[in-house]
Amino acid sequence: MNQVFSEYTGGGCLYVLVRGNEPRLSASLSNLSGCNGVERLADDILVLSAEPETGIDDFLCRVFGVTTELGAEIVEASLGGDGERQETVVAGFKVEAGTAETTAGLPRDQAIILEPGLAFGSGQHPSTRLMGRGLAYINGHADSFPSPVLDIGCGSGILSIICARLGGRRVLGLDINPAAVAGARRNVILNGLEGRVRISSEPIEGLKGSFALITANISPFVLFKIAPLLPGLLAPGGILIMAGMCEAQMDDLWNILWQIGLDGRRQVYSDGAWRGLVLQT
Repeated sequence: MNQVFSEYTGGGCLYVLVRGNEPRLSASLSNLSGCNGVERLADDILVLSAEPETGIDDFLCRVFGVTTELGAEIVEASLGGDGERQETVVAGFKVEAGTAETTAGLPRDQAIILEPGLAFGSGQHPSTRLMGRGLAYINGHADSFPSPVLDIGCGSGILSIICARLGGRRVLGLDINPAAVAGARRNVILNGLEGRVRISSEPIEGLKGSFALITANISPFVLFKIAPLLPGLLAPGGILIMAGMCEAQMDDLWNILWQIGLDGRRQVYSDGAWRGLVLQT
């Protein structure tokens, strides 16, 4: 069992990152007492949240029991936010759940509407909030919002949608999860942005293009794997915004970025045990 970051006990919702490939893992974790939901962060990474007022130690023991039985491991646990009941705001945009039926006739620029689902990116996870802070920083310090944009591991499409709302004229969201791709496409249409945002399952290894902004809200294991591809995709003077790592993993990320020749002005954000990075090359 890896070190668990359980020192953040001042309130908020408990999130646990689990790594494993057992097909029963997601369902088993979802059925745990106190589990508020399970989302897939990557092929072998799940993030689950605990219901408000759930005892941290007891919940982690239950998670540990499942991961031990199914050959998985707890990668990290942390508390973030003020619980599921708090209004969700990312990069200044209120995030609400809805469908085409429930939002028919409502103004599309008042909030970001996401269909309820299992794709990662509800706006409540600390790493998504950190990405939002990075996007807000870029929006507040740039003459115009960078474009085109590449959103790696787009999940629900929330960051792709935010980038378009902030002024990105062309946004490409990538995800290898077919369910996430289908859901993100529905969310793009739901927010009236199908003319500016394209969602694709195209492998990043075969991607061609030059992007002024690359966002990556993904697990550090995936981020470290794809990092060598980033210099070939980032335009000169381009910007990287990344989240999903803890403080110790941030040091590893610095080393990798330096080795592949990516350096520049840095802005680091924190939310509990989670870290986010803005790097302008």
